[in-house]
Amino acid sequence: MTLQKKEYLELKKWFDEEGKKVLWDLMSNWRGIIDKPLDAFYIFARAFYDDKLLNEKLGNNKSIKILFYRIDNEYHDFVEEVRGKLSPNQMKSIILNFYNLDNIRSIHMIPGFSIPTGISELSYKLLDIKKGDKLFQPNSQAGEFMIDFLINHPECDISAIEINTSYILTSQLKLPIISHQNRASIRQEDYFNTDLSTLEYNKVFSMPPMGMLYRDFDKRVNDKNLIELYKKNDFNTKNEWTDILKIISNPKFEKSIFIVHSGILFKERDEKIRKYLIDNGYIESVIELAPRLFTGIGISTNILLISKNNKKVKMVDASEIYHSDKMVNKITKDDVEVIFDAYKNESTISKEVSPEEFEDNNYSFIPRRYTNEEIDLKNYVYLKDVTKIKRGYANLRKSDLYKRLSKENTNNKIIAAGDIDDNFNIADLTSFTEIEDKEETYCVKDGDIIFSRGGNYNSLLIRNSGNYRILVNGTLYILTCDEEKIDPYYLQMYLASDHCLSQIESLNTGKSIQFMSINQLGELKIPKVSKEKEKELSQKYKMILDKKEIIRIQRIKLEEDVSELVSEVI
Repeated sequence: MTLQKKEYLELKKWFDEEGKKVLWDLMSNWRGIIDKPLDAFYIFARAFYDDKLLNEKLGNNKSIKILFYRIDNEYHDFVEEVRGKLSPNQMKSIILNFYNLDNIRSIHMIPGFSIPTGISELSYKLLDIKKGDKLFQPNSQAGEFMIDFLINHPECDISAIEINTSYILTSQLKLPIISHQNRASIRQEDYFNTDLSTLEYNKVFSMPPMGMLYRDFDKRVNDKNLIELYKKNDFNTKNEWTDILKIISNPKFEKSIFIVHSGILFKERDEKIRKYLIDNGYIESVIELAPRLFTGIGISTNILLISKNNKKVKMVDASEIYHSDKMVNKITKDDVEVIFDAYKNESTISKEVSPEEFEDNNYSFIPRRYTNEEIDLKNYVYLKDVTKIKRGYANLRKSDLYKRLSKENTNNKIIAAGDIDDNFNIADLTSFTEIEDKEETYCVKDGDIIFSRGGNYNSLLIRNSGNYRILVNGTLYILTCDEEKIDPYYLQMYLASDHCLSQIESLNTGKSIQFMSINQLGELKIPKVSKEKEKELSQKYKMILDKKEIIRIQRIKLEEDVSELVSEVI
């Protein structure tokens, strides 16, 4: 018998209003006695599944019986305590919601993370879930998404693959509470070696492990279709794209959703795979979501909607569509509708992009690269064509830094991104005892521009450095102008403008990426004017900077005068 949505919501309501405290109080009392945090979940499960119910629901599951034998031996009193304090429905509620308890996850008592409700609801709409659909979920973790899917789609089935034994056991204990076993199945296998032809599905939902590099790919994977896909197209990177290519290697899917981080959507190493997906029409939409939607994950995530025979791709920048809620952001039902409408219809945050436009943008899958307003520059040069760009010195350890700091003011200085502000003064920079010969190449001279790799993207033209040797650290880029092609004052004038900042936002990879790469910065378009006009603007900008410096010095003098006045009465 399938648990009805109304019943499920009543169980969820009790958990939110009372169950969280009950669970937390019991676990606090058990702390120091329970060796394994996950055993707390198994205690509640054993309390619910008495011998009669166990045989009825999970009679053929030897792994569960072995698990419960251990729980009975180690925690019999705790099991009886739960049975004495909670009703069967209350135990159901805790079993179904245990893995959703944020304060348990926040202290890492259990691994993994839950799929936020807003992302699930949006995914169902994008997948166009209909009666009779069969969904497949690789990497199903503790089964929270499976439960949500079964409750919201009682006329659909779901199958899953998971390799972690604890997750398998947890899912097997939750699923009988929700649905008849014929509607849901989970197998313990390595997803990469699963024979997809043995599974019945037409739609896919997956959140591959973020940032995972499968260095053991050649030894681990024996799926002939996946191996052939890699060899035939000379793919090199083995990361989240491998999870996606696994699905594509078997043509039975109609639509698939993958939740991924932004890193794989723009990096040069993955460009060949992105090009393949565009050329073969597999990408239907890319949707950038807000940051901090997952507990414990501060980065923003993206939805890749995969289908077949797509001539164009709908890019949606939904990074600003969310509601703040304490430690995390949430996508509400209204937010889901706004995002889905942007996917269906072109809007200020969405745009259909052609294969040719992807090619012009190095097959970047970052939505804002395409949805931000076009930077209106009829005549321009790329920054990479008029400057030499390099990163500051990134090999300076903190321990070495402290040893080399000078208590006295010296001519050897070090500059970081945090030093760039309206009150910048070379003399106020941190002093070093010495700068080594190998570091000389990372020192700036007059006419160089330093540019912060992230944050507010501040820039500074080095002027009047005199006898100072200024070492640039790894938080900054050093731009050395080819002065036959561009005047440093003209370039700094543009880099400091709001127009430039807007362009940087369109080049940038989104909120999930902290730093801009040299390649991205090199794509910055610099307005091109006649040499006469450039010289005129440069001279005027130099005069403005000179005036700012005079004002800075005058401000310091005025502050000193105020201090002297105060000293007369103290």
